[in-house]
Amino acid sequence: MAQEQGIAKVDLTYIFKAVMMGNSLYSDNWEKGVLYLTNLNLWFSEGGGWSTIPLQNITMIGREVTDSIKMKAQRAIGTSHVLIIDYVQASSVIQGATTPAVALLAGNEAVINTLKTYLQPICGTPTKKQSLSDIDKKLLYMLYTGVNDLQKLAFFTGADSQTLADSFKSLRDQKLCDNSGTLTEEGKKQIMEMM
Repeated sequence: MAQEQGIAKVDLTYIFKAVMMGNSLYSDNWEKGVLYLTNLNLWFSEGGGWSTIPLQNITMIGREVTDSIKMKAQRAIGTSHVLIIDYVQASSVIQGATTPAVALLAGNEAVINTLKTYLQPICGTPTKKQSLSDIDKKLLYMLYTGVNDLQKLAFFTGADSQTLADSFKSLRDQKLCDNSGTLTEEGKKQIMEMM
């Protein structure tokens, strides 16, 4: 087992376990504290103790930050520079199971961008994975629900056939679905993270 080694210490504002539905933020419990980045964990100072996210539990770094989240952060803490970290934690309901969770980090733009750039390769999150457009997300959801007829997809997504074809190609290139529109395991995982 590797020995834990410190990499960076940063003063940030964060929400360790943010309440989010899709891309909407329902938490406002921003906390100022210290974030320690090690080769094994992210450590968050909380009250008199520490909370951790093992790097191996991080499923995505840098999901797209919506304008509403930026505005909420700006109003609450005075910055719109936010990094979203999706991770899994032990379930409090089912022993041995995990449940998705979200941490939000906010602070100086340079610090947030440096953390994002540093964490993405460590956590195995390819940058391209973050590039789902709104239409890609809608199409992915429609395919998940079993809708794969072009006319229905155009109606439900509000996109023309060329935009849908481009979006479908993007989803296939990212290995989120196959040629028939059936979601891959990665595609199903992406849907679960979006919900």
